[in-house]
Amino acid sequence: MISVKFNSRRSEHTENGNVTTVSWIGTKEEITEFSREEIPGQASNSDGTLDSVSVYQEGPNIWVCERRYTTDPDGNSFEKPNQVYGKKSAQLSCSMLSLPIEGKKGYRKKWNYYLMAAPGVSAVPGWWETATYDSSELVGADAQKYAWCKSLSEAPVDSKGRWQKLKSPQKPGVDSYDLATYSITETAKFKSARAAGRMIGNIINQIGKPTEDFGMTPSGYNWKCDGASVSYNGKAWYATITWTRSGDNKGWDTDLYQ
Repeated sequence: MISVKFNSRRSEHTENGNVTTVSWIGTKEEITEFSREEIPGQASNSDGTLDSVSVYQEGPNIWVCERRYTTDPDGNSFEKPNQVYGKKSAQLSCSMLSLPIEGKKGYRKKWNYYLMAAPGVSAVPGWWETATYDSSELVGADAQKYAWCKSLSEAPVDSKGRWQKLKSPQKPGVDSYDLATYSITETAKFKSARAAGRMIGNIINQIGKPTEDFGMTPSGYNWKCDGASVSYNGKAWYATITWTRSGDNKGWDTDLYQ
């Protein structure tokens, strides 16, 4: 019957974390079976994450299984990437999204639009400074005197002639801005190309969620699959999926992506 070896528990504290080693004794058959019950990197308990397992003979009929557990300096178990066939491991990184400038917080219409005025009008209206995308629609008397245009060629023409430029864009040519967001790459290994292909099939440009999101999905945000590949490294086939988080808490537009 397997039992913990007397005086076998050892603890070590290093700058990288804590290491605990425990040994069990039994017959060769018992120890061999016991050594296969937990997988290094996947199994964990109060001592930490199982880092390694070793088996050796100590006497004619006495065999030993030594398990080495590790934690971080705060005593937390390490979460290691999964290397079991078909199981996904994940990597968090950052990527850049190019978004319409009209959606930027604090956007002003004057940034990228000309303000045009009817012939004979020269006064700059007070709302030119503060008009946003939602508040820039011109109504009433103002609609007869002013117009927003993306280019000078769009200037209105009436019976008095072509309207003139009253104000130029404050940020000419800037129609988008870069936003850093999170991306997650999921990888899993497979024994065949067909099995790897099934993992990435029919998800490109679709809204979904990675298996592991690292806690990076605040309320309203969601993920879209922006990349997928299958490769062979000489030993196994690997399928890779890249998820990109939405730029804001409105999420990816479900009218455009399923």
